[in-house]
Amino acid sequence: MSALNFKKGEIVFKQGEYAECMYDIVSGSVGVYVAYGTDAEMQLTILKAGEFLGEMALIETYPRSATAVALEDGTELREIGEKELADYFRTQPGRLLAIMRQISERLRERTADYEEACEVLDGLKSTRGKPEKRSRGILERAKALAEFYNSVMMETSANPDMEMGYYFTNYMHRM
Repeated sequence: MSALNFKKGEIVFKQGEYAECMYDIVSGSVGVYVAYGTDAEMQLTILKAGEFLGEMALIETYPRSATAVALEDGTELREIGEKELADYFRTQPGRLLAIMRQISERLRERTADYEEACEVLDGLKSTRGKPEKRSRGILERAKALAEFYNSVMMETSANPDMEMGYYFTNYMHRM
């Protein structure tokens, strides 16, 4: 395990890169983005000390699904490779549960996002041909969701992890 220090704005890792490590945030904070540095850039989350990022790289061998950027000077991360993972958890067993909780929380949030997208799409379907009944909020939410998923699709078109984005795009075309 090695300690890494970052200044505000420094990139920890880029979307699309292959990697074999995760990071334990010791201090500071890290922003996680899709389409970083483009007009379609979207911040997915901010992670703080005590949280983890990049753990998917130790579970599966796909390109990084997002870009991670230090948000503060002095952001310190502990880099944990696959070979060091067992020792890390042996010396800090409570961190395994912390990672599991964080992954569970992220999955719960993505499920809520998916459910919201389905509600928006169902609302649009039920008002098809009746523009006077369409809620401005529903249309704005649908547009924002479509733009988000389209940006993810453009940036990660070669990434097999993005099947949900592909599904969402096809779902929109069937409406």
